[in-house]
Amino acid sequence: MFDADKIISMLQTELPKGLDAVKAEGSAMINKVKSDDESKNTAMGAAAAGALGALLLSGVMGKFGRKVATMGGLAALGTLAYQAWQKHGGNTGSQPQFLPDGSQKEALGKVILKSIINAMKADGKIDESEKAKLFNKMQSANLSDEEKAFLFEELNKPIDTDALVTASLSPETATQIYAASFVAINPDGDAERVYLADLAQRLNISPELAQSIRNEALS
Repeated sequence: MFDADKIISMLQTELPKGLDAVKAEGSAMINKVKSDDESKNTAMGAAAAGALGALLLSGVMGKFGRKVATMGGLAALGTLAYQAWQKHGGNTGSQPQFLPDGSQKEALGKVILKSIINAMKADGKIDESEKAKLFNKMQSANLSDEEKAFLFEELNKPIDTDALVTASLSPETATQIYAASFVAINPDGDAERVYLADLAQRLNISPELAQSIRNEALS
């Protein structure tokens, strides 16, 4: 079964270890990865891990990480979006749409992960040595083949905001997509600000609701 919470947890635990290892071990492991016979897989994995690394390097992710540690990934994002929705004047009877169960949770989880990954592509910069080390950590993470395949596929796609707009079937879903995107990147970077403004416009997120999401994420 596809578990979005497990993937988000991996982003908060395994990949930071990869960044620490990069600093501690230098280039030795990088050379080993570069000499790997499976060069095609290594190249793909390094590119994917690099995009994931951008998530970890953002300032806002540290705040989100504290929420995840106590609430779980999707629950943290759903609660953040719901609180922003409420304070903005949304229908207070909509909480189940922010915290669904069963197959609806799995479907929403994939949309949320796509939102996070797409946002990272707005300005996903990380050097080659970090990519290689992070790739190793992701390979050793406790993810199923389906979950790893999902990550590699999404990370190797070009930026695709159209897909998020298509997946936004309700104002509540749109709010969660925007909230996930906001916490995944540094919202004050030039490229990121442009991305978030475009996303908000296309999802029909008003400036007031966007500000409410920002207030909740940075509180």
